[in-house]
Amino acid sequence: MVQKNKTKIYFWIKLDENFFKNLAIKNLRRTVSGGDSLVLIYQQMLLSSLPNNGVIYYEGTLQDVAQEIALNLDEKLDDIKLTIDYFQKAGLLQIGDDGSAEMLQVPMLIGQETNWNKYKREKKLEKFQPTSNQVPTEIDIEKEKEIEIEKEIDTDSLFDNYFQIFSEFTKGTKPQPRIDAMHEFSALLPEQRDKALIGANNYVTWYRNSGNDIKYSKNAAVFLKDMIFFDYQEVPEDKSGYDPELGF
Repeated sequence: MVQKNKTKIYFWIKLDENFFKNLAIKNLRRTVSGGDSLVLIYQQMLLSSLPNNGVIYYEGTLQDVAQEIALNLDEKLDDIKLTIDYFQKAGLLQIGDDGSAEMLQVPMLIGQETNWNKYKREKKLEKFQPTSNQVPTEIDIEKEKEIEIEKEIDTDSLFDNYFQIFSEFTKGTKPQPRIDAMHEFSALLPEQRDKALIGANNYVTWYRNSGNDIKYSKNAAVFLKDMIFFDYQEVPEDKSGYDPELGF
């Protein structure tokens, strides 16, 4: 059976070189007892908020978000409360009406990569380990950049071809969600993108031959999100059992 796992997204904080020069951080470390520990807690909170773009949601399991953070980070509740109180006053954190904590610096510091890019990056690090006596030259680095640019261009070209299949298919009947489709397409592994293009062509061919109303067809984003393209690596021969609500 074909595995339909999608790409995982890994997040990280791009710590600014002036992070420890920030007046709020410097003041906390110099004037508050245990300030260094509170800075560390603040950094842990930044990291834990990454998957939600800077928000630590209050789940309602405990009395407040401070208690939930203390439990999740294995830190003392008093230290968590001190951290929240300090960074609230510093304008770097706020508690929303729903009790969630919003880390206001995160949107400016956040970075992300897919598991495919993570794998490639780790492979590059393995390739240029100091023990191998191989150090990348400027030419090597430029070549790597050129390869990455070419891959990005290839991806954009593939998506344009993919999206055109659906947009032409439903032209004048219903619009296609380009942005959502682009997001889903970018989340696919490289080999899955080729399959998505094949699947789109076969799906549209089959649908046109089926005589079913186009308005019931899957759009370009859902076709990727639900991994439907795996079922259309060949044009289906059997047209029976078609469900207009499902679109296949």
